[in-house]
Amino acid sequence: MDTEFLSQDAVLPAAASDWPEPSSTTGMLHFLREYAQNFLNSRLMDERRALPPAMIADFAEVGLLGLQVPRHYGGQDLSHTDMNRVFTQLGAIDANLAVFCAVHNTLGIAPILLSATDEVKACVLPRLAKGQALTTSAISEPGIGSHVRGMTTGAMRNSDGSYTINGTKKWISLGGDARYVNVFAGLRDEHGRSLGITGFLVDSRTPGFAIGPEMLTLGLRAVPQYDLSFTDLRVPPSALLGVEGDGLATAKAAFMGGRVVLAAMTLGAAMRSLELAQRFAKGREVATGSLAENGRVREMLAEAGAAVQAVEALIARIARWRDAGREVPDAWYFCAKILGCELGWSAIDTALQVLGARGFLDTNTVGQHFRDYRLFRIFEGSTEAIMVYLGTTLVRAPDEFTRLVDQANPAAHVLKLIDQVADIAADRPVDAAARHIHAAVVGELVCWTLLTMVTSDAAHRSAMHGYTASWAEHQLQQRLRNAQLGFHRDLPTRAEFADHVAGYAEVIGDVGQRRWPGEEWRADPLLA
Repeated sequence: MDTEFLSQDAVLPAAASDWPEPSSTTGMLHFLREYAQNFLNSRLMDERRALPPAMIADFAEVGLLGLQVPRHYGGQDLSHTDMNRVFTQLGAIDANLAVFCAVHNTLGIAPILLSATDEVKACVLPRLAKGQALTTSAISEPGIGSHVRGMTTGAMRNSDGSYTINGTKKWISLGGDARYVNVFAGLRDEHGRSLGITGFLVDSRTPGFAIGPEMLTLGLRAVPQYDLSFTDLRVPPSALLGVEGDGLATAKAAFMGGRVVLAAMTLGAAMRSLELAQRFAKGREVATGSLAENGRVREMLAEAGAAVQAVEALIARIARWRDAGREVPDAWYFCAKILGCELGWSAIDTALQVLGARGFLDTNTVGQHFRDYRLFRIFEGSTEAIMVYLGTTLVRAPDEFTRLVDQANPAAHVLKLIDQVADIAADRPVDAAARHIHAAVVGELVCWTLLTMVTSDAAHRSAMHGYTASWAEHQLQQRLRNAQLGFHRDLPTRAEFADHVAGYAEVIGDVGQRRWPGEEWRADPLLA
């Protein structure tokens, strides 16, 4: 068994009788609610930029660190539907807890489950499920963002079958805390020939693995983002995730699932924020009477509630399909990421607005949600980047859009709107800049088409479901009208806009702060 990349203190899996009884999903939800009420102080976590020391052990004990790990490895083996429930609950409590669990379970464990050897799984997964170690993935780099194929981190296959990795990764959640990191790199053989992007499971205690500085972020302060660097880091053949050159497939599978989880977390935060806003509105008297009876405020809250219910229906549909073993096209995952995070954060913003000055207080829950969940519009690919990619893909392959529609069996009145979306997608401009704008418009229309289909199916369930279906259809119609009016406008050239911005200096001068004192953390040279 070639597992020398694990340190000497790595443990073999325990006997089945040593595992705690699997927790039910309901049990985990009950634990999280009790934990939030009795043991959690989100304000202190945010200020200290750290999770509570006992939290990892507590979460591991109830199964939160092995949500979809098979039970014979000590995990919970949850369905996608139940995992969504857990992350919606976590998202309602605190984004830091939610992201911590999401990174470990989806970006960290999922590639191991999918692509590691059985021997490596048997050594690593029990430790991860029991909270004895954490895991994450390292893909992003300083210069590539979501452009994965542009990564510069490289790996060389050595003549003895081992691999040597060199490069730098950036914005790695849990990067400084994880024992095992799924590192993705461009592989070359011993003759220098490219073998494609490949994944490796790396023990962070391997020589050549270095942790860079923690990023000082606007929100999510208790789950730090780190730089990682690899200098002649050598791993054995057993570190390989899947086969050589197939790393993108492994990474894609993990990130697609992670995008739905992001939507589920944001859903929970939006629900909690609207709950607080509704509670406030009921008790708040203004000049016109109760704030809850103000027509404009009622409209704001109803629209935010419709958005939340629509996202809930969307991710539930994806989870049911996955649990049934059905293939889910990428567009549904992208739609969950885009609309789940955009609409969820918008609902949080609405709640903050309804709360007025109280919403702007950083000591209140909604204010911290506002900061923390703003990142989700960027996480796992920004809304704009994914929208352009999705639109470009479907413009080039219109049959794929037809397949998406057929898969959901839309109602007749929705089909008329879908035909309009297809017409707009077919009207592709020639100019390069205009094509990007066109792709973004198409990507957005496709997302709203999917959301309209899902909400239309549930319109009969209740008055609120009917309102949500009507609201989603109206949103699609509104975007169709805007697209039909023409989205192409003559943009200023890059040089013209650069000159315009350069003119700001005449108004605001140079205000860069270059002399801010930093912390001296290095050891005194005389003591080294």
